Amino acid sequence: MNVRSIVLSKYRSNCYIVTVDGVGVVIDPGEEDPALLDLIGNSKILYVLNTHCHPDHIGGDDFVRRHCGAKVLFHPDDRPIFEFFMGKRVEPDGFLYDGQILDVNGLIFEVLHTPGHSPGSVVFKVESEKALFTGDLLFAGSIGRTDFPGSDPHQMVRSLKRILALPGDYTIYSGHGPVTQLSVERWTNPFLQDLGSLVGGL
Repeated sequence: MNVRSIVLSKYRSNCYIVTVDGVGVVIDPGEEDPALLDLIGNSKILYVLNTHCHPDHIGGDDFVRRHCGAKVLFHPDDRPIFEFFMGKRVEPDGFLYDGQILDVNGLIFEVLHTPGHSPGSVVFKVESEKALFTGDLLFAGSIGRTDFPGSDPHQMVRSLKRILALPGDYTIYSGHGPVTQLSVERWTNPFLQDLGSLVGGL
């Protein structure tokens, strides 16, 4: 698995190009930036995968689709957010559901529905590489905000607990900030030490 990243938009969102032997996906293209196409190069992009549909993660969806012929996918619970920011002129090519498997040239992506930051937030798990693409669920030293329309701190706690319960260690490719390890966040992330405090003692 080859992972290339680029920081896009004024919100400095991470976009990932994940390929195997020149075939792959783009995760969270937040802006229409020619530098993203340069990074994609000659890779064949099958899907644009959105961890959620806030504008700093979907702003380049149609841009990548038009240039690469990729299919745009996200969880249906985020469709109202997608339409609010993108309008109905841009339609997804399909939806992602919890437990869904995407085979990308032999690299298996499993979809984990992890609502909280947004209703349709998902994590992409690549078990063979022990990798998690967490979007705005979990960052190095922090977690995603739950004060946006559609956010839910109770769901956020449940989603974080689901990820923390995964056995072993994983590399975390988050929506903002540096790459980290799940083992590091389990022990050092202050927001994970007392999850109940996020929702008044849940």
